Amino acid sequence: MDNTREFPQVDRRSNLSLADFKREYLYPQRPVVITDAADRWEARRLWTFDYFKEHCGSARVMLYRYDRDNEFTAGDVKEMSLAEYIDGVTNHSLTEFPYYLRDNWRLFHTFPELMKHHEVPPYFFDWFSLLPRSLRMPYPRIFIGPKGAITPLHSDVWETHAWLTQLAGRKRWILFAPDQREYHYNHQVRVEAPDYDKYPLYRKTTPVEAVIGPGDTIWVPTNWSHWVESLDASISITYNYMGPGCFVPCLTNTLKSAFSVERIRRAFTPRSREGKAQPV
Repeated sequence: MDNTREFPQVDRRSNLSLADFKREYLYPQRPVVITDAADRWEARRLWTFDYFKEHCGSARVMLYRYDRDNEFTAGDVKEMSLAEYIDGVTNHSLTEFPYYLRDNWRLFHTFPELMKHHEVPPYFFDWFSLLPRSLRMPYPRIFIGPKGAITPLHSDVWETHAWLTQLAGRKRWILFAPDQREYHYNHQVRVEAPDYDKYPLYRKTTPVEAVIGPGDTIWVPTNWSHWVESLDASISITYNYMGPGCFVPCLTNTLKSAFSVERIRRAFTPRSREGKAQPV
């Protein structure tokens, strides 16, 4: 990280009413950390590394390998049991154990009891829930990673809003408003080690920063780019969702994706001589 720069802090709020959330953050599209949104969750008590090792440790999980030069590369993955992975996460940093369990939604299908341990805070009603299930992305998703795990600079899929609750460890977030995109060259800059010779406009960025710990929930508005680093071995749960301020792009991207998938499915579905699709 470029430690020569200081960034303003994202607001931290507790006892935030829904009306105040909408007026101060949702409609102006400003990120916020809500410190008590998950206070009633069973996950606040249950979701430790020991819990996942004991109750879900037999699951085989796909891990993404982090390379200091190339970050994450498609196909550079490793499979192991969750118990084995947690041993690596809790005993090593990313340098020694360069694997990240990220964006995993399958654990919630394999162990549906996990869904009972949390609930969506009232601030984040998801309009995707009004659409057919086939048009929705699978959520929630879980992140489990070692100290030093990095999520490279990006903005979220389908231009959704997003929220993430931290259950174990701490994470540092650097966030850039949508009007900053040209200055970080559409996510090309490595935030932890910016190359100012290659990307001189990055000096013009005006990001904001937050460190979140267990029980904190960060809300990220649509099209806000963000970079995240685990300051400790950590566990997080996240949802992307559609709501006020991102309805049109979310719905447009949803329908584009659905059309593309359906078109591909039809193209590769065998047909009888009468032209009717046959089961595959």
